Amino acid sequence: MDLANTSAQVMDAAVDTVARGKPSRLALWMARLDRMLTRLENGVILTSYSTLILLIGVETIRRAIIGTQAVWGPEVALYAFVWLSWFSMAKHSRFGTHLAFSEVRRKLPEGGQRLLELLDCAFWLVVGTVIIVTSYGVVQKQITMGQTVFGTPIPLAAASLAVPVGWGFSMLRIIQRGWLVVFEWNKLKSERVGFVNM
Repeated sequence: MDLANTSAQVMDAAVDTVARGKPSRLALWMARLDRMLTRLENGVILTSYSTLILLIGVETIRRAIIGTQAVWGPEVALYAFVWLSWFSMAKHSRFGTHLAFSEVRRKLPEGGQRLLELLDCAFWLVVGTVIIVTSYGVVQKQITMGQTVFGTPIPLAAASLAVPVGWGFSMLRIIQRGWLVVFEWNKLKSERVGFVNM
């Protein structure tokens, strides 16, 4: 967890250097929420990435030396990648550094930039709601049917839960980004510069 804590410390330092003056209670609450979500995201990302690397590495060596591999290895690695992907998306949703036409946006006046940011937030919240509702139904069916990840006792729902949970985190981050666009625009802009250059 050292990498996750280091990343959280970098984020804390960025928040502290950007925040000037006396913040409101709501701003302090948002900063605490940000730190908590960042640590959770980093934990999930680090765990899933480590699982992915470990499984692929061990199974590749086993296949090269013994000539066989575990049947469940590729399946578990795939689902670790799914968890990694959705939580990485949530992390980037916080800064708005995902799927955006940022070069065009940067050339607009500040009001235009902020308006487009808020439209992005609204769009992603609608998309996220559709995905969460749809994927939650899939997870419920997997629980009802008792499906497991091929070759393991791991419930398939635990793997598929990455989609609604990852999107739930993304939506929290998108709401947080919307807050920053409206109330702390300069902080968001300076954090993006620091995040992109990390």
